[in-house]
Amino acid sequence: MSQSSIVDDPKDLSRCVHDARNALAAISSASEVLARVELPHDVLHEAAVVVSRQVRQLSARMSELVVHAQRAAGEPGRALVVSDDARLLAVLGGLLSDAGYKVDLAASSDGGYHALMKRVPEIAVVDVRTSTGTALSMARRAREAGFEGRMVAVWGSSLAQEQQDKGGIAGFDAVLARTFEPAALRAAIA
Repeated sequence: MSQSSIVDDPKDLSRCVHDARNALAAISSASEVLARVELPHDVLHEAAVVVSRQVRQLSARMSELVVHAQRAAGEPGRALVVSDDARLLAVLGGLLSDAGYKVDLAASSDGGYHALMKRVPEIAVVDVRTSTGTALSMARRAREAGFEGRMVAVWGSSLAQEQQDKGGIAGFDAVLARTFEPAALRAAIA
């Protein structure tokens, strides 16, 4: 659910509603299969996999619908900043707030992951050097759990360009140097 994919476009809203209805129909069908206890274990397992996948898809679509409703009501988008560096946390939080986002802050990668899954922000900016937890794998875990928002990794200055040249970091949409200009942050979250 990147900022560019959630726009105030009726087609986008219609797609979101359509996807949510499809997910509900798939969940309903799979639930009927699961209710039949006489089915073989492999059939029940496959139905459970379908239900799990569709629940994640439905959750993502519902989050998009909430964002559309918030935008229609003139409410700001949500952003999350994860870092154990208080200065970086304050700078990033301030810049995102100035850009019009409602900002949540987390001082550990575990706290950041939980906030990411609970709050479902449009944007998450993660300091991959956060020492408490596993910040580097946070994006991968979030993507596997169905998070579709934009994720930006903050990396050491010399390594940021190198990682960007290699195609980025798994799960992250962009890599930002630790010593960045506000314009670089705006470009990374766009």
